[in-house]
Amino acid sequence: MKSRLRIVLSVFVLASMILACGSQTPPTASPDVVNTAIAATQQSQALAQATVNSAALTAIPMTPTPGPAVEYVNLTEEELATLIDQAVAEAVSATGQAATAVTESTTDDAVTTDEVVYVYDYYYYADYYVEYAEDLLAEYYTLYSDLATDMIIELNAVESELAQLNDTLTSIDSSLQEISSTLEQGLAVAEESIAQLESAAQQAQINAQELQTQAQDMISVLQAEQQGRVDQLSQIQPDNIPTDKIAALQSAFAFVDFANTAMGDNKLSRDELTNLAQLGKNAQSGFANFGGADGVGPDLTQFSGKFDEITNQLARGQMPQARGNISQFESSLGSRPSPGAGGGLPGGGPGPRP
Repeated sequence: MKSRLRIVLSVFVLASMILACGSQTPPTASPDVVNTAIAATQQSQALAQATVNSAALTAIPMTPTPGPAVEYVNLTEEELATLIDQAVAEAVSATGQAATAVTESTTDDAVTTDEVVYVYDYYYYADYYVEYAEDLLAEYYTLYSDLATDMIIELNAVESELAQLNDTLTSIDSSLQEISSTLEQGLAVAEESIAQLESAAQQAQINAQELQTQAQDMISVLQAEQQGRVDQLSQIQPDNIPTDKIAALQSAFAFVDFANTAMGDNKLSRDELTNLAQLGKNAQSGFANFGGADGVGPDLTQFSGKFDEITNQLARGQMPQARGNISQFESSLGSRPSPGAGGGLPGGGPGPRP
């Protein structure tokens, strides 16, 4: 009896041990369980990516707001060139951001409607500054094309790069329109369409870098040319020196009149600048020889430096300052003397006696 009981107990213990060991062995996972786990992981990753995309889509650029209208004739040549330089820099930066926005939106090889809107925000920003830079170039050409030489060559090259950049931005726009049309029809965006968008963005980035390189020495080119104008005009010598104080004063008014006429169209040619400098040198010599205070009139030599000062302002494209200086100078000269008479000299001095 005991032996049977022992055998039964032994069998029971052995069975228990087998069952215990079996419980420690992981069960074989069914295909459904595996698929469910994979789906859960993918969903988690998708949600995480959606959160990242959502955060990115809120980081849109500020819409450029045009400021008050600018009277470009009231800007100096350097101030206008600085505006061009700044607009080009903004166009380069905005294009880089647009290219980055494309990359962010296509990194998963798919584009949504929200992502199209997102990229368009950056596209409009870049397109605005490209157009603004082109408008500023047109203003510079209008005001200074007859005066500048090296700067015009420089800006022509910048304009060419802007045109290429504008073309690639147009390609981005075309790709976005195609993708948007596809999405509106409820269709999946073709890989080819996405590839075209990415290619256009990459080319825009390349064009932006080329534009930046071309424009980097724009201001230095301008400053060098302006100094060259000043140096060239300083070599001019008087060729028609006044013979008395009245003639010296008349030559000063001739300088003022020519300057006002030349700037009447809000621009100045190199020939006009050279002729004005010649008139200034002649009048300056007359002031030096006959401008001292005497019975004919007060001291005119105090105004001798005005001729070079005004000429140099115009040579440096400082039109607003030159206009104000000329007006003040004309007032300082007093009334114009009549030909052959000495009346109306500054200070009311009598004319020369016959």
